Amino acid sequence: MQYQIELMEIGSIAIFAAYNLVLYLQVRRKYYLYLGLLSFFIFVRATLVDDGSMVFYSFFPDFSLEIGRKIEYFSSYIGSPLSVLFSMALYPIGWLKKYVKGFVTIAGLFLLIVLVTPYNFFYHTLGYYQIVILSAYVLMYIILVKAVKENKVGAMYVLTGTVLCFLFVIAELLKISGIIFIDAGPNLVNTGFVIFIFFQSVALSEIFASSFKENQELNKDLEKRVDEKTSEISRASLLRDTLIRIVSHDIRGPMSNLKSVITLTREDQVGIEQIKDFMVTIDKGVDHTIQMLDELMEWGHAASQNKRIEQEDILLKEIIDPVVSQLTPNIEAKELQFSVVGDVDAICKFDRNALKVVMRNLISNGVKFTEKNGEVKVKVEKRSNYILIDFIDTGIGIPPEMKENLFEMKKDNKRPGTENEKSSGVGLFICNDLITQNEGTLTVADNPDGKGTIFSFTLKLVQ
Repeated sequence: MQYQIELMEIGSIAIFAAYNLVLYLQVRRKYYLYLGLLSFFIFVRATLVDDGSMVFYSFFPDFSLEIGRKIEYFSSYIGSPLSVLFSMALYPIGWLKKYVKGFVTIAGLFLLIVLVTPYNFFYHTLGYYQIVILSAYVLMYIILVKAVKENKVGAMYVLTGTVLCFLFVIAELLKISGIIFIDAGPNLVNTGFVIFIFFQSVALSEIFASSFKENQELNKDLEKRVDEKTSEISRASLLRDTLIRIVSHDIRGPMSNLKSVITLTREDQVGIEQIKDFMVTIDKGVDHTIQMLDELMEWGHAASQNKRIEQEDILLKEIIDPVVSQLTPNIEAKELQFSVVGDVDAICKFDRNALKVVMRNLISNGVKFTEKNGEVKVKVEKRSNYILIDFIDTGIGIPPEMKENLFEMKKDNKRPGTENEKSSGVGLFICNDLITQNEGTLTVADNPDGKGTIFSFTLKLVQ
């Protein structure tokens, strides 16, 4: 029965050694290598030890006993440094490295003595090497207790297995020394190591599961980053296409007109009065082009890969008042009733430049598409955790077919104002994009009073 138990122990150790060595070849984690080698040498020792089954000699009866003793002692001695290296690789401690290095050097000297000296000499080193074994356990306890205190994954299992293994090894050493007498039962070191294997298996399983979970989180994070990078590339492509379209159509036109007037003037083909008429048209075209370039530059700056939206706390009044002042000449020219009502002293979280562009566009649109003596109102309302801003006008409204793609960059979105003011067709697209980047929403609806339009967008409220 004892023989069968020892064979089961030896088989378990051999399987565990092979498993960890193969695992090391796959993942290249040093603690798998050290545990695999430790298991291998314990397996070798278990087949050679006197008070064990001596399986090795059953298969090789003519094998040199002198060499067998060397292998047995070498396998016993190397277990201590490998155990310490395993613990250190699993839960490294910076300040302890020099002590571990010194310990491994001393253990290495004992291993060298076993290799180069005869049995009747290195046999006497066993008593001294027991100090090395005890030192190994002290180092392991320092490492593992610290790991347990820091709640490292699997540390409690490794410590428990080490303590139990230590108790069996001490019992074996006492038995060998004759201090205690155990007449029956398998080799205690083998039994202790099987117990050690069990707890290390549980610990490594927990570590593996934790690593698998971390890899899943890393994969999710990687997918998120890939999505963000793809979005950035799409935005860069969209920016490029928008700029090409604007430059080729909306900016090239006014520049061509200006070039034609210059040519006609230089060749004396037009009179002074005609030139004045041309200049009025060109002046409006240049103003429109400059405004469009300002909007595109603001949007392009926010849409580029090198700059992200930078949200900050903003007092709405600080943005609204300058924009209204800038558009006052247009408002007065149309004799509009213009007002800003509500919680203008509310503080929002938004990108400052983006908010200027959005405010200027939406107020300008209200003015542009409202007839003379009409009304344009900006209404600010604080809600539970956000701010709602309505831009209400009594203008010409928006045709139903245009609403479907109103916030997209389409040619059909371009139409003149009530006083034939020019439109780029990209203003609402830019507004929607900037609002979306600031985690808000832009919507449009018919004015319930029967005429005009209401544009609404949300901002984060700073309590």
